[in-house]
Amino acid sequence: MPQYHYKAKQQNAETVVGRVTADNREAAIEKVHQLGLVPVTVEEVSRLTVNGRKRKRFGHVCSRERYLFSKQLVSLIKAGVPILRALEVVSQQTKQAYFRDVIESVHASVRGGASLSDSFAEYPRIFSPLYVSLIKAGEESGQLKEALTSIADYQKQQEAVASKIRAALVYPLLMLLFGAGSIVFTLTYVLPKITTLYDSFNQSLPVPTVVVINMSAFLLKYGLAVTTGVLALVFLGRGWFKTAPGKRWLSQVSLAVPFWGEFTLKVEIGRFARALRLLLHSGVSVVRAFQFSIPVVNNTLIFTQLKKCQEDLIAGRSFGEALRQSTLIPEMVGHLISVGEESGSLSGTLEDIADNYEQDTNEAIKIMTTMLEPILIVGVGAVLGFIVLAMLLPIFQLDVFAS
Repeated sequence: MPQYHYKAKQQNAETVVGRVTADNREAAIEKVHQLGLVPVTVEEVSRLTVNGRKRKRFGHVCSRERYLFSKQLVSLIKAGVPILRALEVVSQQTKQAYFRDVIESVHASVRGGASLSDSFAEYPRIFSPLYVSLIKAGEESGQLKEALTSIADYQKQQEAVASKIRAALVYPLLMLLFGAGSIVFTLTYVLPKITTLYDSFNQSLPVPTVVVINMSAFLLKYGLAVTTGVLALVFLGRGWFKTAPGKRWLSQVSLAVPFWGEFTLKVEIGRFARALRLLLHSGVSVVRAFQFSIPVVNNTLIFTQLKKCQEDLIAGRSFGEALRQSTLIPEMVGHLISVGEESGSLSGTLEDIADNYEQDTNEAIKIMTTMLEPILIVGVGAVLGFIVLAMLLPIFQLDVFAS
């Protein structure tokens, strides 16, 4: 629905400006009259401008920024600050230019008479259907503060899981990069200096030494081309993984890899159960809650099976029965959901499922970190050890012949 910027006169002849959301200009003028104002000018606002300045058309807002926005908004509302003033304060504290413009646009939309949920819905890439649905449920029930609190808590939990995964991978990745750098440095700088010494031995070199010398020569000759090719593959791969076939292939691989597949499944089920529980607890119907919870799942295969469960749910099948037909969702989850449906405590059951899977995820992260470190140490050490041994073998062989 378009927004209209108005300039109007109050009863004391003071000029005021603002925005309203309406289907057309005539409806916008009527809304200005309903505010007790006499419109002077009413013009449609271009979505490319905010507060009279050009707005960035595209941008990215990371999950942490969205969490900080929700957290700050909840804190201000809990302190008794009106929603319009709270949005204004949060926008002033937001450093990211694109997100600040989005918040200012939401503020203008709410000030113009639109609901907070409808204003958020204008930016689906930032505020997910789950986010908008929780806000809408809070508005309809008069519990907007509680809805925002639930959203902030949910985002905090998801950010905590993501932070643990990032922290678990940082050290192994740094170790891998350092090890690879050491190997490349040894092959391209150290070994060529020693190779000239081998020429004076006047004897055949051991096979490991020949292999390492050939590797060094290959890197020196084609290293730049190999690096360029790898970077190009990474760039093209990132683009392909965003396509439907790429997402499906990546989802299949992530579920097929031992240990990682089980870890992925636990993360997705925990995230889905937590989102679904929040919506049901806020008073959203099961079908709509299911519909808005599915997009939080990133794995394409799990997403597809949950969509099939949604269709079964719409067709009249029970929630638990629909989940039990899935080949990916653990059967125990379906049984627990069925028990929750029969006992009338589905929300509590979903919370227990989310808690259990999130706990399993944390334990899996610890195991993954514990396993990766020694594997990388042994792997990098073995490669460096082989190179060093190959470099020293001709010298050892010379000593043997000399004796």
